[in-house]
Amino acid sequence: MPDLLQNHDDFIKAVQFAGMMNSLNAVEKPLDTYGPCWCGSGKKWKFCHKDRDKKASMSFGQIQAKSMKFYETGPCQHPSASAESCSTPSSIQSHTIQRRGGLASIAENGHVYSTKKAFQEIEKRQGQIDMAKIGVAKASTFPGFCSRHDTELFRPVEQADSILDAWNGFLLSFRAVTYELATKGAQLRSYIAMRDFIDYGQPFNQQAAIQNLLHHQQLGIQQGLEDVSGLKAMYDSAFLKQDLSGFSFYGIKFDQALPFAAAGAFMPEFDFSGKQLQRLGTGRTANQIALNITRLGNATCVGFGWFGGPNCAAAQLVQSFKALPDTDKSNAVLILSMEHLENFFCTPSWWEGLSPQVSARLHEKIAGGLPTRSPTALVETGMRVVSGEIESIFEI
Repeated sequence: MPDLLQNHDDFIKAVQFAGMMNSLNAVEKPLDTYGPCWCGSGKKWKFCHKDRDKKASMSFGQIQAKSMKFYETGPCQHPSASAESCSTPSSIQSHTIQRRGGLASIAENGHVYSTKKAFQEIEKRQGQIDMAKIGVAKASTFPGFCSRHDTELFRPVEQADSILDAWNGFLLSFRAVTYELATKGAQLRSYIAMRDFIDYGQPFNQQAAIQNLLHHQQLGIQQGLEDVSGLKAMYDSAFLKQDLSGFSFYGIKFDQALPFAAAGAFMPEFDFSGKQLQRLGTGRTANQIALNITRLGNATCVGFGWFGGPNCAAAQLVQSFKALPDTDKSNAVLILSMEHLENFFCTPSWWEGLSPQVSARLHEKIAGGLPTRSPTALVETGMRVVSGEIESIFEI
């Protein structure tokens, strides 16, 4: 299984490089001790970084625990959310994957395996990344909508006889994008908060390096948040106008229930042949695609949803998926979801029953994109982990 400690040297180099760049113009003791602190916290230096090296340092687990609090609450993201229309002031823990459909179909004794929880337990696992068991009541949840709007908005895709059509495809994509918006918003808030304690007990040169690295990472998160906020605005507008003319969707239904489910949105970099689709970086607006793998009715359905027209990165990714042999597509969506989405879940016994060779290859997908993504990340010719024949296709 992948070991993030193997990337320790790369991380140290990144910290050192950030310190050398010193974009924050860090100084050990400014002339004006009552002036704004160089770290960008907005506090006076005297009440921020003064004597920080004397504070007790915090473990990774302690820092992570503080950060996770920002993922627990958030506003309702319904397009018409207001104090009058929402049932509660803040959102509930909404499921991105239907609890009684997508999750129930892959659960054993009320539990599924999760990659997201595995990352949350990374200190306990000493840097190694593997699946972690989680109950379906907590799996795939995020603070996205108040109770009323969560129930009303997604009722069409929560029914036992739900089908894959234009509106349901839009709703699933909308929920996946909202999940990414809530997650990136929480991530940004946690990064801002971490400035106050992440470098406790460190000498000044380490404080400067850590804060500069945090600053550069925060800029990337802000760019991602801007991108997904713009995308969410497109979904909001389409919903309010009841107009899907700018929305594209490609969905397939398999002839059986596959042993995994996933939901989220991501910025496709490479397609299934290894072709680069777009370059990601600060200052560039990235095209994104929503991906849902869940059970509708009696079988697994896969849906790709996007805005951007027929030539955008998302559309090109879907075209490369269409070009694959039908016999490869169930395995292709497995690879795609594990490579790009943290919000991935699977049947415990299925995962445990994988051969050592296949297990090793899929474990690498869990850490996809760390530290960079390989152009051939989605190229897995010959992998036969799941079998499922395409029963029907829906496209708009």
